[in-house]
Amino acid sequence: MDAARRPGRSRHDRPGFNAVVLAGERKRNSALPGKFHVPIKALIPVCGRPMLQRVLDSLLASRFVMQVFLCSPEMSEFAEMPGLSQAISSGRISWVRNEQTPSRSALKALEQAGGGAPVLLTTADHALLTAEMVDFFCSAALNAPEDLLVGLARLDIIRKAFPDVRRTFYRFRGGCYSSCNLFGFMSRKAFRAAGFWQEIEQERKHPARIISRFGWTWAARYLAGRLGLEQAFIRASAVLGCNAGPVIMPFPEAAIDVDTLEDWQLAEKIIEARCQKQHPSGGRQCSGCSAL
Repeated sequence: MDAARRPGRSRHDRPGFNAVVLAGERKRNSALPGKFHVPIKALIPVCGRPMLQRVLDSLLASRFVMQVFLCSPEMSEFAEMPGLSQAISSGRISWVRNEQTPSRSALKALEQAGGGAPVLLTTADHALLTAEMVDFFCSAALNAPEDLLVGLARLDIIRKAFPDVRRTFYRFRGGCYSSCNLFGFMSRKAFRAAGFWQEIEQERKHPARIISRFGWTWAARYLAGRLGLEQAFIRASAVLGCNAGPVIMPFPEAAIDVDTLEDWQLAEKIIEARCQKQHPSGGRQCSGCSAL
């Protein structure tokens, strides 16, 4: 779904989103935070700024985002994050205590954020997220007819930009796609997807197993490379109980989150390159660069 393909007025009276950021730990014993001496992954610094801060700054800089709901462990873990307390006091950020799993946390936060406005859901490890990406996704979602929109990037543009990057991807007829950790819940019907997420959460790194939950005939077509992206979303809509569709993101880095040390190293390189592009005269200004 390309933002440019659907001109005209949005189906929503208020052209704005509430955003949910999942900042809990999938595994409390994850080794990655320990390498950076921080309690949770969301606080790992990328070019001098915590990943969570980068995500929040990008959301708040978007022309579509009205309020952010931060779903996380105790707020005390973020006490030293610049500006967070002020943003919470101003009402632009609200805190939601996370649950035991990301899917349960998402459903809880969606219930609190979805008071009549569409909801954009993303994760705190999306360190390369920019306001431009958020605006592109939200514009496309507002002009789409589906209840649930899923951000995807084509694997070919990801590998063209970052040949050595390793991503989980889905192989459809006509192309392979990776998730961008951007989800648009455009109506309450889409909340049903969070329930399905609870069922498949442990299979997130195994696309074939997830596809099998949609029926063995469909799984066989997927494994044989005969299932198209559009067909997959038609079947997904039937299984989820809401109309679902893709937003194809033109940004290869939108599909890169920080799950491993290699991801972190790549994220640092990408952000340093952005900084150098904005400040060609030199100087490492990543910690406060407005381009980030």
